[in-house]
Amino acid sequence: MDIYKLNEIPQEKFSEVGGKAKGLCLLAQSGINIAPGFVLMNITSTDDLENAAQYYLNSGLQTVAVRSSANSEDGSDFSNAGQYKTFLNVSGEEEFKKSVLECLESLNSTEAESYSSFFNQAKSNKMSVVVQQMVDATKAGICFTVDPNGNKDTLLIEAVQGVGESLVSGFESAKQYVIDKTDLKNIDKSNLNGLLTLQEIKEIVNNSLKASEHFESQLDLEWAIDKNNNVLWLQARPITTLNEVDIHELDPKWDLKGQLTTTCNISEMMPGAVTPLTLSTSVYAIDWGLRKMMVSSGVYKKLEDVPEGISAFSIGNHLFLNLTTIGQLSEHVIGASSDAIELSLCGRIIEHPEDYKKQVRKVGTIKGMINGIHYAGFILSRNKARKKLTALASKYQFHNQDTIEKQFDALEKAKDVVNETFLYHYITSAHSGAMSSALNIALSQDIPQEEVRAIIAEALENIDGIESVDILRSLRKIARDVIEEMPDLESKSKEDILYYLKTSNGKSHESYEYFIKRHGHRAVREAEISSMGWEDDEKGFMDYLSTVISSGGIEPAKNNEGYNPFKEIDNRYKGAKRKIFRYLVSQARTGVVNRESSKSSIVKVLNEVKKGYRHLAKQLQEAGVMQDVELIYFLQHHEIGELVRTHDATLVKLALQRKRLYEEQKHLTFKDIHFDRPVPEVIDLLSGVPGTELKGTPISRGIAEGKARVVKSLQDANQLQKGEIMVAAFTDIGWSPYYCKIEALITEVGSVLSHGAVVAREYTLPLVSNIKGATAIIKTGDKIMVNGTTGVVKILETESCV
Repeated sequence: MDIYKLNEIPQEKFSEVGGKAKGLCLLAQSGINIAPGFVLMNITSTDDLENAAQYYLNSGLQTVAVRSSANSEDGSDFSNAGQYKTFLNVSGEEEFKKSVLECLESLNSTEAESYSSFFNQAKSNKMSVVVQQMVDATKAGICFTVDPNGNKDTLLIEAVQGVGESLVSGFESAKQYVIDKTDLKNIDKSNLNGLLTLQEIKEIVNNSLKASEHFESQLDLEWAIDKNNNVLWLQARPITTLNEVDIHELDPKWDLKGQLTTTCNISEMMPGAVTPLTLSTSVYAIDWGLRKMMVSSGVYKKLEDVPEGISAFSIGNHLFLNLTTIGQLSEHVIGASSDAIELSLCGRIIEHPEDYKKQVRKVGTIKGMINGIHYAGFILSRNKARKKLTALASKYQFHNQDTIEKQFDALEKAKDVVNETFLYHYITSAHSGAMSSALNIALSQDIPQEEVRAIIAEALENIDGIESVDILRSLRKIARDVIEEMPDLESKSKEDILYYLKTSNGKSHESYEYFIKRHGHRAVREAEISSMGWEDDEKGFMDYLSTVISSGGIEPAKNNEGYNPFKEIDNRYKGAKRKIFRYLVSQARTGVVNRESSKSSIVKVLNEVKKGYRHLAKQLQEAGVMQDVELIYFLQHHEIGELVRTHDATLVKLALQRKRLYEEQKHLTFKDIHFDRPVPEVIDLLSGVPGTELKGTPISRGIAEGKARVVKSLQDANQLQKGEIMVAAFTDIGWSPYYCKIEALITEVGSVLSHGAVVAREYTLPLVSNIKGATAIIKTGDKIMVNGTTGVVKILETESCV
């Protein structure tokens, strides 16, 4: 056994003596008064314990605090606070020995085991014991040399009457003193609140900053003031929360002032907040594809010239496209214009502030024409790109590896495949967007924009072969078959029905197999890496199917007799103009099919990669590196690689912090257009009163009245009743099964080419999109009217009046 006075611990013993003892020794070395005491090391026998007790009795300290000092405690990354034992007001030989023994035994406490296991932190394997004279305190508290929750230029003191254990343990509220470190000579006297005097505050501030300088670290210190007004220091440890992240941790670091950005288009594919892993995979691929497009079109010479994240980025983990960056096409390419780009991505030409200069061509005519040829080649290679993407998606399988290192290496290679699929999707969907925007611009020369939208919406109805439409048709087919084959269906559980679908020899089994083979990779928010495909999420699949079964699986009657997508074109134009417009309509209709098909293909590839990350998470869990498999989604891809290589527990801690912030990020809402760095918006919740009219974009024609159902989650969607009007922030492929119940649809984001638009038109559901704050303004139970022809939603009666 070794015993050292707290101010005389040899430096070579710092790694063994434990964090508390080391901190007290460093405090003493910096010239600050600590409560006197000693540290006991390497107690291994009863004789050691007896000798320790004798040393205590001879020390004259009388009443003492006996505290654990484990070798992994009070570190710079993990505090281990509260995991080991502390005993106050200890006196007498027997009580002293009992306290020391319990401190030693706490090395293997359940709390300590759980803490180290959760963070995959190297568990303490040595326990020393600090014995310190108990201060008969009149006041006590803590001091952070940097306010961990505020301005880095401030210091935070918390104080209570008497001893400070109730404060440290969280049982008592404290008086707070926030001190401006940039002006210590003029401490604000308004800080005084009757507990600490100005002189006491100054002494605590000066000594804590002196200690921080000596430690070369920001500190969390404990102090006490005795009856003689002496400030004595009881503990010092590094602040472990200074590097905690906030909701904007992964925002771009460059200046977005004067940049035109939008949530349009990208938020239809990945609405709401996404996880950090998705940012570094799916969103990276989106940005990579856009950068490749600009290189192919001559805007940049090579991919390395285009900064990563310059085209697609996140604010608070919500996704944006940088239209200023993408708009460089109009500066370098003849045939590309900012209006066409805005129409393609946002469904409308944006009204710009007076001080915002629209982008115009900066290169000469010849260079612009050459780039225009390249850009046209990019768009016109759609059929080749679609075939490549279809072939890749049909063959690609991710093969799990037997070690975490090999698994990550395989995922590293899979990222290149994901990038490639998104590029092919861009080529395919660029044609679709280009045809729709060209049609819009051409028609707008003669017709008001409101009418143009209605004409285009009508022209894009009744399109055969749309992938997303087949999802609902296929589910309805399963529902009809299983209703026919299971007379006692109502008495069966979802598990019973699924088992029947998998094992029967009837038509329902064939329908189920067809659905899983063609659509099993699809999901809600399907480009989000944490979202499981229906083939793996059997519970989610059965929730969808049950909704369709409850509606009878009946295919709605469609009266296509006399439908002509060229009707308005033929009525308004003749000759060459009519031929041009007919061509554009035909190409736009083809583009819808191709765009939906290519999106299914990229999701199919992504679904394979998702499985790879899920398997890696299980491997990391089995290896004891990460206890919660969900945490993998809250690390970026390169951080996962670092975790695989180093097993660094601080990365697990980082993932946990991000996961806790994710719920806050989910509640952020943004306008769809910004001219500077996007900031979350505040919705006027008082506007949803009877008579309120909300104006959006008409997407699918028709008028409907009914009760609103605000849907923010699948749990909300499962509450939908027949005949209700669904109000959602977005819709994607995962919402398809619920369309069989609703009378109309309202969304906060969307375009004429979005999934919600395509399916709504096929099922003749009135749809109005781009009503910002709809899910906050409209309440479940409100009686509302939706006019999908004019884009107006009217609140007829509020829920409280209905």
